[in-house]
Amino acid sequence: MLFEQVLSSENLRDAWKRVKQNKGAAGVDGLTTEDYPVWIHQHWENIYRGLQQGYYCPLPVKRVEIPKPNGGIRLLGIPSVHDRVIQQAITQVLQPLIDPDFSDHSHGFRPNRSAHDAVRSVQKGIKDGYGYAVDIDLSKFFDKVDHDLLMNRLGKWVTDKQLLVLIGKYLRADVSIQGKREPTRRGVPQGGPLSPLLANIMLDDLDRYLESKDYRFARYADDFVISVKSLQEGERVKAEVTAYLETLKLPINTEKSQVVSSKQLNFLGFAFKGKKIVWSPKSLANFKHRVRELTGRSWGVSWIYRYEKLRQTIQGWGNYFGLSEYYRPIPLLDQWIRRRIRMCYLKQWRRIRTRIRNLMRLGVSKSVAISLGMSSKGYYRLAKTKAVQIALNNKWLKSQGLVSIEEQWVKFHYS
Repeated sequence: MLFEQVLSSENLRDAWKRVKQNKGAAGVDGLTTEDYPVWIHQHWENIYRGLQQGYYCPLPVKRVEIPKPNGGIRLLGIPSVHDRVIQQAITQVLQPLIDPDFSDHSHGFRPNRSAHDAVRSVQKGIKDGYGYAVDIDLSKFFDKVDHDLLMNRLGKWVTDKQLLVLIGKYLRADVSIQGKREPTRRGVPQGGPLSPLLANIMLDDLDRYLESKDYRFARYADDFVISVKSLQEGERVKAEVTAYLETLKLPINTEKSQVVSSKQLNFLGFAFKGKKIVWSPKSLANFKHRVRELTGRSWGVSWIYRYEKLRQTIQGWGNYFGLSEYYRPIPLLDQWIRRRIRMCYLKQWRRIRTRIRNLMRLGVSKSVAISLGMSSKGYYRLAKTKAVQIALNNKWLKSQGLVSIEEQWVKFHYS
């Protein structure tokens, strides 16, 4: 029985390790991952009995609003730590059972697959002559999933009634919005370990439909692109797929869904220049906005903390957007970040005497240091002068903890 596998000691231990590793915020009960081991030791016997006898009820999901880079809001549902452990335990049993049946065109939240695979798949279509793309935006997919349709599809793989009832309870768990409890009538809350698998189950029919039509496509969770060879073909395909999605009770965002040239396509943060993968202008703008925040002249934090935050941001961005095959802007981006850092040092040395002393300490001649110290130019302009670049040179900045996007890019493509 699958239900017994979910509740096996070994599976639950593995699930707890994964939840602990992912950390995450506390749910409505305020219980943290640090406090969970003591709590579960005290309550497990009653919880286990409730799960076995069918009267266990998940706690409400805590609603959290996360700002999107484009100015919108993403609604996350944060289950309690314990419910995250149970959901993770369910996922660990169901994923190996269901995942092998998923389409090869589905790349999101699956073992040994990634967003990069989806982007490369679209690129291959462009290289093969598919110069247009049907870019369909599902309108608030995770909030619109029909529970009955989803459970019906889950039943193709799972016949264990106890497990189906428990999953149904997680789907219908109430939502807590600023302390107010509200019922859930549809949707799969983003934030739980089980949600990505349920999303892929719901969209598996879409994959099968697109395959039956012999369409060339790539899907990552609810983001998918269908490659076509002409604008006319794209409009026809868009109309067909929109009609099919209505049978799944999944509306599209008509304003964002469109047929575009591959040159205009943005997919998972990437664009396509010719036949090469590049980061999209919006992705670059979001990254630079974050770097500006971390190199704000008035941000009163230690340099150790600032460099650590920069390292996390630059490495995270580089690991993902290192897929870009366009090298030319990368050294320029590193130069821009270094200039921002030098500006911060000059701001910190705002007193004339302090600026002169530090510049001389870092190898600048006395006369040049005095000239710079007395300058009325702005910090950002001064950061570009040769003397400041000599004092705060690239090697010195690296020794302080600054990481390089160029080094990451080279490692990504040639290591």
